[in-house]
Amino acid sequence: MATSNHINSASSIVSLVKERNGGVIPDTSQEIENIYSGIPEVQKDRYMYGKNMLLLNFNIGNAVADIKVTGIKELTNIVKQDMQWMPAPPGTAVTITGNSVIFIEVITALTSGRVAMTFLGLVLVLAGLFVVYRDWVKALVPVIPMVIVIGWSGGVMSYLNISYTPLTATLGALILGVGSEYAILMMERYFEEKDKGQSPMEAIHMASSKIGSAIVASGATTVFGFMALLASPFPMIADFGMVTVIDVVLALLATFVVFPPLIIILDTWRDRRKELRTAEKETKEQIKGAEI
Repeated sequence: MATSNHINSASSIVSLVKERNGGVIPDTSQEIENIYSGIPEVQKDRYMYGKNMLLLNFNIGNAVADIKVTGIKELTNIVKQDMQWMPAPPGTAVTITGNSVIFIEVITALTSGRVAMTFLGLVLVLAGLFVVYRDWVKALVPVIPMVIVIGWSGGVMSYLNISYTPLTATLGALILGVGSEYAILMMERYFEEKDKGQSPMEAIHMASSKIGSAIVASGATTVFGFMALLASPFPMIADFGMVTVIDVVLALLATFVVFPPLIIILDTWRDRRKELRTAEKETKEQIKGAEI
């Protein structure tokens, strides 16, 4: 990605001064001041702010849409390197500014906290489930597949070269809430079937067959709804729609692929621990009875 190629042209007050002085810059500051006084205010306002600030405009065309956030950052770094090789005259300072630079700074500030947002969402969802169920297994099982989905989502975004934006940065926390719902519904049905006397394997098969179609239908409506965003001409909105669709599909996949073996393993492990504790308790009571 040759980001430097996106600087199509540059314009400044220098061009206007040269036009009024035979194509060259005057030798003295007084001559420059005289030329300034003859330039219409409308033209000067594009390049001058007061008497101590001049603006050099770079025409980058559609670079924001073409090379997106990462490319604009690289383009800004190229300009900074050029400033180091060709420093400003003594007594002056150069600052990179403009809508694109400010936009990138805002984007960076908003997206830099995505890991903290996702982690906070994970803690809140886990705490909420534990308060409701008072059971660590039931609290953990719906969350673990969604954590896996967040990892999958990052990998897919990297593969498709989709950058994080203020919208897509929130999807980690969002998918924890939305995707966990599918796993919770499956888990509830699983324990209902198990309470009827089914084995863990039979219970998960029964749960999948009875509630699976409803979960798929619910996820499909979400997918089709967000697919409308793909038609947006604004890249940030289109990327948000794409990543949302990907995340919901991955959440459904995790619900039917990751969740079943996970709940069987954890639930079986818990049942065995209960059996061992019960057996140990009975053994201790028998020993006490024999001693008496």
